[in-house]
Amino acid sequence: MEMRHNTLLKTSLCAALLINLGLAKAAKPPGLPMDDDAVELTGWLHVEDYTMEDVVLEVEVNGTYQVARVSNTGRCNVMLPADSKATLRFEKPGHLPKEVVVDTRYVHDGDRGARTRHVKFAVILELERFMGGMTYAGPVGSIGFDAGGGCVAVAHDKSLVPAKRHTPMVF
Repeated sequence: MEMRHNTLLKTSLCAALLINLGLAKAAKPPGLPMDDDAVELTGWLHVEDYTMEDVVLEVEVNGTYQVARVSNTGRCNVMLPADSKATLRFEKPGHLPKEVVVDTRYVHDGDRGARTRHVKFAVILELERFMGGMTYAGPVGSIGFDAGGGCVAVAHDKSLVPAKRHTPMVF
């Protein structure tokens, strides 16, 4: 009787696990691609006070905008379709916003084993008060794929320029 109970328990646990895995795969946010040609981005965000409640991650893909979720640990997952251009904009009050440009045009080039490409990256948001009135000149990074080979190509540009000052209107 004991052996039969353990077998039934193991079978039930395996079934529950498989169902949960299936639901987790199907539970992607609406509007994100589900096909095998997608590029999966996993980012880790770091901020000075470690709180992520007021972080906004805006994702612009081929002219359409949506907001992606950032977990309490700073992790974010974004799925992008192949042959697209996207901009990820990270914002938090009191911090300089950062943009990362992603180009998936050449994701199919070369021999790439798995169908879904997975790219991992990190973003650190700097406090405005430590930046001396400066801001980033443009996107701080770009992620793409090399033409012909499909290898991941990453570039950084943390050039700073003076921030625009809001001047009072004179009547």
